[in-house]
Amino acid sequence: MGTYGSGFERGLRLILREVAAAQQRGEAPYSPAQMQAELDELTRFRARPPFYPYVGAGLGKGASMMAADGRWVLDLALGVGVHFFGHGNPDLIETAVRAACSDLVMQGNLIFNREYAALMRTLLANAPAVMNHCWLSLSGADANENALKLLRRWRDGRPGVIAFRGCFHGRTTAMAEITDRPDYRRGQPRTFPVAYIPFYDSGDKKSPDKSLKALRRILRSEGDRMAAFVVELVQGEAGFRPAPREFFVPLFEECARAGVPVWVDEVQTFGRVSELFATEMLGLVDYVSVITVGKMLQGSAVLFRAELTPDPGLISGTFSGATVAMAVGRRIVEKLVGEGYFGPHGREKRLELLCFERLERLHRRYPQIVTEFRGVGAMIAFKLGPGSYEATRGFLQRCFKAGLALYYGGGGRQPTWVRAFLPAGAITDAEMDRAFAIIERCLKE
Repeated sequence: MGTYGSGFERGLRLILREVAAAQQRGEAPYSPAQMQAELDELTRFRARPPFYPYVGAGLGKGASMMAADGRWVLDLALGVGVHFFGHGNPDLIETAVRAACSDLVMQGNLIFNREYAALMRTLLANAPAVMNHCWLSLSGADANENALKLLRRWRDGRPGVIAFRGCFHGRTTAMAEITDRPDYRRGQPRTFPVAYIPFYDSGDKKSPDKSLKALRRILRSEGDRMAAFVVELVQGEAGFRPAPREFFVPLFEECARAGVPVWVDEVQTFGRVSELFATEMLGLVDYVSVITVGKMLQGSAVLFRAELTPDPGLISGTFSGATVAMAVGRRIVEKLVGEGYFGPHGREKRLELLCFERLERLHRRYPQIVTEFRGVGAMIAFKLGPGSYEATRGFLQRCFKAGLALYYGGGGRQPTWVRAFLPAGAITDAEMDRAFAIIERCLKE
């Protein structure tokens, strides 16, 4: 009967049937003119237009989303990687409806229901064993802010951070100072030292040595000012840029000798790299003190070793997440680890190989246009020509008009890449065929 009794269960089944029927009918609430009027209003509210001319109808299904005017678009943008199971997943809708009947809309540090501990329990049960504790928060940047506080406290107030060139860790004040995009902090002051080393370059055999030498120079000259070394094991904003285990190990060992803890930012890689944690996929657990996760979790969390346990009040917060988001986040983790997505023969790895085969085919047909491709698991990217920011954005708009939503990474001082966030929990082989057919048609244009 469930928690709420037979009447609730009958009502829930009715709601789910109505949702499925509405998805099937595909009824659009707006005319094209009405949707455009709402987009114009939204632009006024935000003081800038949305990236795509899209307002959702709330009736998406699987890998496809329906615009308010009834147009269907295949979604490989996923809200920048949030919606791994696509749109309208019945399991997640049922989880959300049950949670929405709770007496609390939002939960936090002071008052919380069972969903709060249940999400942390599930996360820690599936996290690297050295991660003893968990703190929930809203955005990935919030989790990263909390991680920075923990590490600075552990390092007796040292303010600085070592990071990689091309990194992205958020847009809050502190995270924007670390993120290697000067245009993301225009007009903002610098308040603490950030020292950068080059990330892995697969085209340069000397890349690991260059990065190690740069790290050693920083540790010699500024090591006493550094709170942590923050790392994306697969750089997201830079265009799904991976690196092998043997690149990271000497860097992490150097930090260990210097007493500088390693913090892995998995806000974007969590659940998307053929394992739940990229840290475990690369066998780097023993070197890591803190891991941050988010996006697919429908909220965020910082996972940390026992020795980093903070003083009361150092990290807190009125809101730790919505009840629905906590319940759905927990269910997502359960589905990820229990439904065959991970490992060498899992769904994510199969999609990675399938995408690489198709991108290799496009590269052979259009070698001057599709010049490079890379990624791991459900995170795949390719570059158009030299990676022009304007040309890439133009290509994305053509794809959207043709019925496919993608996104981009890079820009600024580095090439721009087309990024596909694969909804591995929803996309079918036929939909992959359709996505690549649209990509090829727009490449020809």
